[in-house]
Amino acid sequence: MKYSNEINTKIFKNYKPFILLNIISVFGFALVELGIPTIMAKVIDNGIINNDITYIRKMGFVIAFISIIGVIGTILLGYCSSRISTGITRDIRNDIFKKAQEFSHTEYDKFGVSSLITRTTNDAFVLLQFTNTLLRTALLTPVMFTVSLIMILRTSLSLSLILAVVIPFIILGVVVIVKTSEPLSEKLQERLDKLNRISRENLTGIRVIRAFGNDKYEGKRFEKTNDLYADTSKKLNKLMAVSAYLLFLT
Repeated sequence: MKYSNEINTKIFKNYKPFILLNIISVFGFALVELGIPTIMAKVIDNGIINNDITYIRKMGFVIAFISIIGVIGTILLGYCSSRISTGITRDIRNDIFKKAQEFSHTEYDKFGVSSLITRTTNDAFVLLQFTNTLLRTALLTPVMFTVSLIMILRTSLSLSLILAVVIPFIILGVVVIVKTSEPLSEKLQERLDKLNRISRENLTGIRVIRAFGNDKYEGKRFEKTNDLYADTSKKLNKLMAVSAYLLFLT
């Protein structure tokens, strides 16, 4: 645990300016998403209905200014999240590689070469995607939710009761998805390790396999493992697609 905390501190310490800029850009993006519709409502209520051209022009300049902030915020959000996620993944890969160089033969047998390959390649890529999504969505969602809740409470108290009913279902859905996806992810990881191990065995022992005429056997062995991996991957991706669709509906 101590080693893990040291690694986390070391990794994120190198990207403090980008993390701060990422948080600021999230607020800029939220300002556009929630600010422009609010201003447009005021333009309709106070400008168009009263035929106040001066007010409409003034609010038009405000909308243009907010739009510029939104464009800058969106660009910075994409840049910072990509820079942080790729940088962290690079650092983790370097740390894993350096640590693996210190392993003894017994430790290599314990962890398995195929497992170490997976940790350095696929796991690092999954971590990159997770970090990118975390910096984009996970930071934006609470900001959007908080500001939206405040605006709903100011607009209509009775309308906010809908959120009180929906939020528990959202939390329950998240818990169910996490509990369901966890064993699928572990199974997917095991099958990917096995797939890498079979591929490595075939590459290193290709002369022996051909000498003993085991091409068909090794082909069926690889195909069976690959099909199991594909089936688990499909189930996990379908679950993620359903969760994304439910989140969109809410």
